[in-house]
Amino acid sequence: MNHSSNNAVAQTDTESINLESGHLSRLQLTSLAISSMIPAVGMASFPMLLVLNAGLGGWVAALLAALTVICVGRAVTVFASRYVASGSLYSYAGEVFGRWAQSLIAASLFLGYLALVASILLVIGAYSGSFLQSIGINGGLDRPAQIAIYLASAAIVAAITCRGLDVSIVIAVLLTAICLPLLLAITGASAIHTGLHLQEQLTLQGASVSGIVAGIASGTAFLVGFEGSAALAAETRDPKKNVPAAVMSVPIVLGTLYVIATFLQAPGITETSDQILSGTSSPAALAENAGLPTAMGQMTDLVVAVATFAALIGFANYGSRFVATLSAEKLLPQRFTRIHSRFHSPVSAILLIILGGLFGICTLVIGATGPLPSIYNAVSTLVVYFWVSPYVVISIGAVMLLFRERAATAVTIAALIAGAVATSWIYLNGIFFPAPSPVSAMSYVALATITPATIAFYLMGRRSHADASQPPPHLNSERATAREQ
Repeated sequence: MNHSSNNAVAQTDTESINLESGHLSRLQLTSLAISSMIPAVGMASFPMLLVLNAGLGGWVAALLAALTVICVGRAVTVFASRYVASGSLYSYAGEVFGRWAQSLIAASLFLGYLALVASILLVIGAYSGSFLQSIGINGGLDRPAQIAIYLASAAIVAAITCRGLDVSIVIAVLLTAICLPLLLAITGASAIHTGLHLQEQLTLQGASVSGIVAGIASGTAFLVGFEGSAALAAETRDPKKNVPAAVMSVPIVLGTLYVIATFLQAPGITETSDQILSGTSSPAALAENAGLPTAMGQMTDLVVAVATFAALIGFANYGSRFVATLSAEKLLPQRFTRIHSRFHSPVSAILLIILGGLFGICTLVIGATGPLPSIYNAVSTLVVYFWVSPYVVISIGAVMLLFRERAATAVTIAALIAGAVATSWIYLNGIFFPAPSPVSAMSYVALATITPATIAFYLMGRRSHADASQPPPHLNSERATAREQ
């Protein structure tokens, strides 16, 4: 797809789905971008996963994970600063590659958004159930209670998201503002209690290369999908400036926050590793170790569960705009382009994303025999794998676009190549150095689902392209009549 045709598609998409164009400010878009990445959950879980993998070298893994995503973000901004397209990465790929690359991204991201919604619902259920048990209500982590939590959460978020972007942004930012201070307080108290252990951390005492590499993969899972705000370009004021700013705000702001949080929490996590491995949440263990009131540690489970609603709101919005674009290009049924006349939101697309993720996680939880943490590890790993091919394609595409425009610089090209290589290794590492089951199977699950979906989207795209190139029926009849005469 060439430059002019893709711009035409982007314009047609916006008109056909009748989105409320150009009303989001940079602050609104950036606020939703950061809130949807649930910084409270990141501060609760990101340092713990990295330190358990990489020991006191966890902050290095956090730094490298942030740098990897920053490099990918640079690739996204190469396109976002030039083109306005609600299809985000899918539309950007059309500027450089053919239909196969677009079909691969369409399949990967469609499956990725469904898996992401499923994983977020699982997090809400896990922390909600843990809170219920901490206050004496048994059975909160049993499957019937978990299913009930998923259903209630999906219904609440669907109602909020369908009300429109403005309501979504206000609620997502409010949830983040309420929940983040508690995690900041626990992190600070833990650092004061244990000290920073500067010599041990700076010399990476006890760390290994394999542990740091594993930590990078775990850390990237908390930043994957950060470019979702680009899907709101058609609804953003001055998108060629504001979308790149929103995209980069996530890896820069949250990446920096997580590196600092990992450095501050590492000594405390090391001291409480036995408690954490026995099932106590990391914030609760740190709070207890720092001598904070027991209730404060207990409240973190509820706080993290509430904060996670912000992520579900954000990604329901991002995913629905992506689905609406696929529908506008006839890769999905046309019903998903429908916009609510009052709220200006793609209600059908929102429901597809939320209900698809809900169905997936309910089916998995009912059918799986393992504990919830193992299910979460598998699903979150699958989410990362679904985003690998789009990130690699966009990074390579950005290199090609810059060379085509003769705008390439050595630093930028090096960053783009580093992003592609590091992202590719996240997937390849899962094959060459597999984690315990069921996580080890996710490399093959991703391949087994993306491949047929890519073929299906490619065939549908080719058919819609062929239909579009055919003259209308009345012209065919006129030509036949002319030949007969």
